[in-house]
Amino acid sequence: MAPKGCPECGGSRKLWRHGTIPRCRGSEGDEKAGSSRFFCVQCGHTWSVIPAGMFPYRSMAVGRFQWLMDERFGLAGRGARPPPATEIEEGCIRRACKVLSKRIPFLCGLLGQQMPLGARADLGCFWRALRELGSTGDILVRLAREFKTSLLACYQSLRSHWERKEAPD
Repeated sequence: MAPKGCPECGGSRKLWRHGTIPRCRGSEGDEKAGSSRFFCVQCGHTWSVIPAGMFPYRSMAVGRFQWLMDERFGLAGRGARPPPATEIEEGCIRRACKVLSKRIPFLCGLLGQQMPLGARADLGCFWRALRELGSTGDILVRLAREFKTSLLACYQSLRSHWERKEAPD
């Protein structure tokens, strides 16, 4: 779906489809998906739209990530259980936990009073408090719309070119 207007210039002109960029889908990297590209004729910027169910800058599916994190922090429900995490998925979750634990103060600052004070204690408390706000997909959409960021990284396209070169995430 095309964005309604350009986030860079705030223009109200329709963005033009500008092709797709192939992306790996799934932690194994064997599936492919395409990110749609759009071009703003007013300011000349090009934007990508990530397919539903995918993280920016990550190949793991949002639903699978949510289930594995819920299981890790004691939120997994009863009933049919999906297969356990593969070795590659475990690596993805470990790296995501490392990044997410560094972003807790930033994300708590953005979400403000909706996050209880105990959420800053550790990653488990933070994840349980975050999941009370909704599903991981809903949280990703909210962070993107309201704060122009994501759960595991800030969007590279919204940084100036010198910040992109210096930023580790």
